[in-house]
Amino acid sequence: MKCISRFALLLILLSSSSFAALGNSLTPAFPSDSINRIEGIVWDPYRHPVPNIYVELQNENYSSIGRTRTDSTGRFSFIGVSGGHFNIKVLTSGTDYQEHTEGLDVVNVVQGSSDSVYLDIYLQFDKLKASSGAASLTEAIFVQNVPAEAQKLYHKGVKDISEKLDRGFAEIDEALKIFPDYYDALNTMGCEYVSRKEYQKSFPYLIRAIDINRRSFSSFYALAYAAFEMNHRPEAMEAARAATTLQPNSTNAQLLYGTLLRLDGAYEAAEKALLQAEHSTKGASVPGIHWQLALLYNRMNRNHEAAAELETYLKIQPDARDKKEIQELIAKLRKESKQKFVSSDRKDAP
Repeated sequence: MKCISRFALLLILLSSSSFAALGNSLTPAFPSDSINRIEGIVWDPYRHPVPNIYVELQNENYSSIGRTRTDSTGRFSFIGVSGGHFNIKVLTSGTDYQEHTEGLDVVNVVQGSSDSVYLDIYLQFDKLKASSGAASLTEAIFVQNVPAEAQKLYHKGVKDISEKLDRGFAEIDEALKIFPDYYDALNTMGCEYVSRKEYQKSFPYLIRAIDINRRSFSSFYALAYAAFEMNHRPEAMEAARAATTLQPNSTNAQLLYGTLLRLDGAYEAAEKALLQAEHSTKGASVPGIHWQLALLYNRMNRNHEAAAELETYLKIQPDARDKKEIQELIAKLRKESKQKFVSSDRKDAP
C-alpha cells in the first residue's frame, strides 16, 4: 500500500477541478543498494533504560516488517532497511507503560549512500494499567494471559507474514481460535489486510482490536485508512479523529484527518490538521503535506498561498512527473491572485 501522502494526493486530486489536469504525481523511489541503520534506546519515565522489551519496525502504513528486543542497556537496532518513512513501535503488553509509536524517515540523499537514524524513546506510565488495588477492566484486557499455544502460533504467523508467506494468516487465525481476544493478533491481521488493500477483510479484526484496546493508535489509524478507501467517510472521520487524539504528533494521522476534513468542507479544521502534520515532521520534507495545503488554499480562494505551497512541493520534488503542469498551475494561481488584489485595490480607492 502506498503511503498516506500518496493516497491522499490521488483522492483529493480527483475531487479538485483546479488540479484535475495534474494526474497522479507520485514520489519517485530510490533504488535500495545502500545499508541503512535505525537504532536507539528505550527509556522509562525515570530515564532508566528498559531491557528485554519488544520493539517493532513498521512501514508507513503501520504494518510490521521486523521485530527485535532491547538488550540489557535498552538498545535496539534494525540494519539494512530501505529509504522511506517508518514507524518504531514499543510493544508494551504486560507492562505498566503506554503504547508508544514514533515515525522517522530514512533518507538516501545520494543514490548508493547510507543513512543512520538514532532515536531515544521515552515511555510514559499508563495510569489505567498501573492503578493500585484491584485490577480494572482495562488493565485486565491490556495485560493478557495468552495461552502458550496461541502465542506460539501468533509469533510463527508474524514471522511467516514478514517473509511473504501467506500461511502466516492462517496461523494467526488459529491463534485467535484459541484466544479470540488476542489483541496483538487482531491488530496484526487488520493492519496486514490494509497493507494488502484487502480493506473489507480488515474491518472485523480492527474493530475487535479497538474494542479490546481503546488506546490502540495503529488500529484506529488502519481503520480510518480502510474506511476512507471503502468510501465510508463518517467512520473514517471518527477513526482518524481518535488516531490524532492518541498520537497528535503523527504526521500520517494528521494528514489523513486533514484530508477527510477538507473533503467534508471543514476547511479551517482541515488547515489546522495539515499544519499540525507539517509541524510533526520536525523539519523532514513531506511533499504531500504541501500539495494538500495547496489544494486546500485553492478551495479557500487563497491562491497566493496555494501557489507558494506548490512551489515548496516542487523544491522537495524537483523530478515530479507533472512538473511542467504544476509550474503552469503556479503561474495561473499567481495571475488569479494578482488580479484579485488589483480588483480589491480599485474597490478601496477613493
